[in-house]
Amino acid sequence: MTREHHPRNSTRDETEVAGQRISHPSRVIDEPSGLCKIDLVRYFEAIAPWMLPHLGKRPVSIVRAPNGVAGEQFFQRHANALQIPFVVQHEGLDAGHAPLMTLESAAALVGAAQMNTVEVHTWNAQTTNLEKPDRVVFDLDPDPALDWRRMIEAARLTHDLLDELGLRSWCKTSGGRGLHVVVPLARHAGWDEVHDFARAVAEHMAAT
Repeated sequence: MTREHHPRNSTRDETEVAGQRISHPSRVIDEPSGLCKIDLVRYFEAIAPWMLPHLGKRPVSIVRAPNGVAGEQFFQRHANALQIPFVVQHEGLDAGHAPLMTLESAAALVGAAQMNTVEVHTWNAQTTNLEKPDRVVFDLDPDPALDWRRMIEAARLTHDLLDELGLRSWCKTSGGRGLHVVVPLARHAGWDEVHDFARAVAEHMAAT
C-alpha cells in the first residue's frame, strides 16, 4: 500500500476515486504508519484486477473499522440499510436474513473501502449453488512460539497428504501469521460431507 501524506482533515473533506465520492479521505486509519482512508481506497482500486477473480460469485463477509484499525471493528455478512455502493445483493439465499453480498466490480471494492472495510472474507461456495462448496480451506494458525519453518513443513505435509488422496491443492497466506492450503472441489458434496472430510484430514495430520 502506497503511503500518501494528507493533512488531518476537517469533517467535510472529500475526494473522488473511480467516480465515487470518498468522504473523509485524509482521516488517519492507522496511527503507527500514518495511512489514511484514501490510501486504503486507492489500494482496493489498484488490486481489483487480482482480487476480483478470487471474489467471483462468492458471498463475502467483511470487517469494517469506522474509527480506524485500532478502534472498534464489526463483522458484516448481510446487506443492510447502510448500503455499500455497487454491491450486488442476493435475496433469499440466507432465509430469514437480509440479502447476502457479492463484490463483483472494481467500483464495488472502492465502495467497500469507502464504507471503511479493512478485511474481505469469501465463502467457500458461490451464489449459484450455496449448498455445494467448491473449495475447502485448511487454515494453519501457528502458536506464537512456533518457528516459521515448522509452518512451512506443516503446509507441505498437508499438501502431500491431499496429493496422495488425488486432490490438488495450493497454498496462500492467510492475512495473519498462518497459511491456507486450498483445495478446489467439483461441487458434488454437501457441507456436512466436506466438513467431515476436513476434520478427518486435520485429525490425521495432528496425530502424524
